[in-house]
Amino acid sequence: MEQQIQSLIQAIKNDGIASANAESEKIISEAQAKAKAIIEKANIEKDKLIESAKKEIEVSKASMEAAIKQASRDVSLSVKKDIESKFNAILKRDVASSLHKKALEKLITEVVKSGISSDPVIELTDEDYKDIGSALCDSLKKDISKGITVSSSSSLSGGFKVVEKDGSAYIDLSEDEITKLIYPYVSSTLKDIIG
Repeated sequence: MEQQIQSLIQAIKNDGIASANAESEKIISEAQAKAKAIIEKANIEKDKLIESAKKEIEVSKASMEAAIKQASRDVSLSVKKDIESKFNAILKRDVASSLHKKALEKLITEVVKSGISSDPVIELTDEDYKDIGSALCDSLKKDISKGITVSSSSSLSGGFKVVEKDGSAYIDLSEDEITKLIYPYVSSTLKDIIG
């Protein structure tokens, strides 16, 4: 009987161990399946994050390249504008120096004698009017008796203007206007350097 009890205990024990082993294998299998699903989901998320980061980097790179191109263009335009401004200042200075008192008086006399208008007003800078106004009036006595007027204008920085008394027309031979008129005829080499 003892042997039967022993056999019965052994059978119960074997059934319990087999049942426990089957249960543990089931738990391990489920845990492995869950772990595999978690790893797969994590890999999918990782791939999405990597792809999103790559897209952000590309957008950022394109944005930086566009900003660099714009900055380069802005600097180029600024330098060009600065060079043109300096060139115009030099040209204007040279025009002003060539319009010295005698040349200015001669130029005005020739313009008036060309018969540009019946009764114009010759406008000079305040300084030129002081320097050559009376000499100009002497050389234009005949024309002044016909209605020509010589006056000063604080709006001029150099050169002169011939204006109809009624304001209907004028000829602008100021430093600024002469500079604008000369600029298109500057050598193409210099224009290539500037622009």
